[in-house]
Amino acid sequence: MEGPITDVSALGMPKEFSDFLQHQWGITNLHPPQAEAASSILSGRNTLVAIPTASGKSLLAYMAMVQRLSEGHKQSKAIYIVPLKALAMEKYEDLSQIAKAMDLKIGLGIGDATAEAKNIDDCNILVCTSEKLDSLLRHKAELVTNLTCVVADEFHLMNDSTRGPTLEINLTRLRHIRPDAQLIALSATVGNCQALADWLDADLVQSDWRPVALEYATFHDFHVEPRKIQSSNTNHDPSELSPPRTLEGLKSHPVWSVVSDGLDTKSQVLMFVGTRRSAQSEAKNLAKRVRKRLLKEDPERLERLREVADRLEGRSQSSLAEQLVHSMSGGVGFHHAGLTSGQRKEVEKAFKSGLLVALTATPTLAAGVNLPARRVLVRDLKRWDDGMSRPLPVMEVRQMLGRAGRPKYDTRGEAWVYCKGTDGWEVADSVSDRYFFGPIEDITSKLANEPAMRMHLLASIATGGLVHKGSIEHFFSSTFLGSTMAPSQLRERLNTMLDWLVEERFVRKVGVDEHFTAHWLNNNLDSQGEEAWDDSLPAWATPAQDTVGVQWSASPVASPKSNSHRSAHLNPSLGFAPATSLGNTGGWVQPSAEEPHNMKYQATQMGERVTQLYLDPLSASILRTGLRRAVRRMVRADRPVTDFGLLHLAVTTPDFNSLWAKTADMEANSPVWLKANSTEEELLVDPGYAEAMLSNVKSAWMVEEWTEEATIRDLESRLDVSPGDVHHRVDLMGWLLAGAQHVLMADDVFSDEHMHIISEIVQQISVLQQRVRHGCKPDLLQLVNIRHVGRQRAREMASLGLRQPNDVAAMSSKTKNALLSLRGWGPMLLDKIIVEVERVLRKSSTDSVQQQPMVRDDDVPLEGERSEDG
Repeated sequence: MEGPITDVSALGMPKEFSDFLQHQWGITNLHPPQAEAASSILSGRNTLVAIPTASGKSLLAYMAMVQRLSEGHKQSKAIYIVPLKALAMEKYEDLSQIAKAMDLKIGLGIGDATAEAKNIDDCNILVCTSEKLDSLLRHKAELVTNLTCVVADEFHLMNDSTRGPTLEINLTRLRHIRPDAQLIALSATVGNCQALADWLDADLVQSDWRPVALEYATFHDFHVEPRKIQSSNTNHDPSELSPPRTLEGLKSHPVWSVVSDGLDTKSQVLMFVGTRRSAQSEAKNLAKRVRKRLLKEDPERLERLREVADRLEGRSQSSLAEQLVHSMSGGVGFHHAGLTSGQRKEVEKAFKSGLLVALTATPTLAAGVNLPARRVLVRDLKRWDDGMSRPLPVMEVRQMLGRAGRPKYDTRGEAWVYCKGTDGWEVADSVSDRYFFGPIEDITSKLANEPAMRMHLLASIATGGLVHKGSIEHFFSSTFLGSTMAPSQLRERLNTMLDWLVEERFVRKVGVDEHFTAHWLNNNLDSQGEEAWDDSLPAWATPAQDTVGVQWSASPVASPKSNSHRSAHLNPSLGFAPATSLGNTGGWVQPSAEEPHNMKYQATQMGERVTQLYLDPLSASILRTGLRRAVRRMVRADRPVTDFGLLHLAVTTPDFNSLWAKTADMEANSPVWLKANSTEEELLVDPGYAEAMLSNVKSAWMVEEWTEEATIRDLESRLDVSPGDVHHRVDLMGWLLAGAQHVLMADDVFSDEHMHIISEIVQQISVLQQRVRHGCKPDLLQLVNIRHVGRQRAREMASLGLRQPNDVAAMSSKTKNALLSLRGWGPMLLDKIIVEVERVLRKSSTDSVQQQPMVRDDDVPLEGERSEDG
């Protein structure tokens, strides 16, 4: 019996693609698991591929996409879904080469740029994040009209509580919209692969074959003991294991022996630690020792490291960047979410090039970019989670260890786990049993989580065409959640959430639809009495017709057609409340009598707008409540509506990721505590229990300081935040403030006489949003919107009397020379700014002429002349 075909040229793929693989990428034969999957992939069947990192999953996806596109027409489309932007860029680069060879168009969906949107509409291959795809499906149903293939990369991240539900919903939608489109899921090995394959109606290809052997070992008391090997030899013969050995090192710094041994064997070390602080401190300590060795052994490498470190983005703008420069110049980098995206990319580039000796990172890196190393050390097996230290899941540790072994460079990867404890041997045995030989956890659906359920349920009604209770229940029963949860339990959750959406006025009950009842009973029950999908219903992703007006413009938005307070000092609250009072604060409310299957629902204007804005409905509810209070305050003129109060309102939503209130912040008379007391009259929402209140105040204060032109270094020292934390939360705040404007304009509880007040608040939020975006005071807003002018340059220009574009266009030679004398200014930069200002002024002048048509003298009515309406 013949085995699977491994020769790329014999697989029957388009000749251009086969030639490309052989001549451009040097791929002539498939690995065994690739060959096993090829028949399913190329025949168009749904396939779940669960094989280790670096075993060639991506190539299988590319093969499927090219095969399906070659069988279609010029408008055929394939979508490649990834969980992270960084990973999207990697896949985009790969697929761009393929698209060029195959004369296909490629698009990238990770943001909202205009050029990106054009590529999305015209492309044959779309690479996008799951969240971006979800947003596109809500607004552009035509996007999937010609869909032939869908790839879900890192499919095991469906287990992630933040990203998982969106991926699950996207795949369920696409399977119903385009049931003939091929679905390829790429996953690490998980416990319930077969259950996932059954849900997808997919063939399962599962293997632990690796092109580079992976040797798992425990490390304790300087002793390295190999325990298991995973390789191209499917028998995994224990005799292939390396012999145990003991490293030389310092008792005060055991992991240095791992890096020092790596230098001896020319092995880069990727070390995973539990916290950001650990990543920084470990990198600092290791860099001291690496620097000493390189000074003696490889001073040229040390010089190259200094050059790379000196080019690091923002190296003089924050103490964190200075720490990174210092450690990288010593041959060791660190990587975590506190760095800016540019800094993380520089670290990744230096490690990939082989320049860095070692890299310390938090576990998030394991789910991100492809960053292999010959040796991986998992230093910390626990992390602080939900108030206690918990062991890391087996799946997560395997993902980290799977980074060991560089294809094309190594014949063996070393995956080590550091075992801490007084009895090293016993701990090592336990670690080996659990993480090397123990079962991997099952993937479970996170769609039942309250935020995910309310967001996607509202979206299904507002933009998905699922307006009858029966069709809503049937759709959710088609999700992975529906395949694992008892039908009665799923219905109860849906009913409860529907009741909450109705109570919050995001959805209204239209009434019983008798026609739907007859149609549903006659056509949606099979012979066994089970539900079947109603193909006559509108497609899930039919876009809402009234999306006009949802925009992220820097210009002000057009005007639209009392609680008790407690002191942070005197009245701390423990945050407990009677269960009966929770109806308006969460999704789970006491359910009413169950509605019939033919009950019809309709999204309100507010519900539609919330879905278009991609807000959590609970966030919209909190914003709406606070903004109503703001309107009442301004009408009665009895309490202030401040920028800080509006920032704090946005911070309290579940869509904002608040900073932690640290121990020092909790102390009486700390800066954060004093800020909480001084602003309690400004708050538009109840402050909550003490720790949450201080976290929210600290977060709002950080953004407020940013708008007052505080530098990153100022924020680091005063509020103990990292540059990445600032940038992330500034972006979130800009989005939430834009959403707040639309929520207020869509609210219909106020009468016409209050419209001018609403207009004032919308204008205030709009100005605040621009200040958050640019990090500046109001007087710089005319300048910072000019290309090439940031807040620092704008402040320098303002100090010379330049405050508007006209001032810049008319500045004197003396003023130009004064600018050129400042650090960071040059003739080319100044010329670019002047050209941009002239372009903006010309556009403004043209727009003004177009908006104000000329009035002809002979069109002016004569005295006593009757109008046509008269």
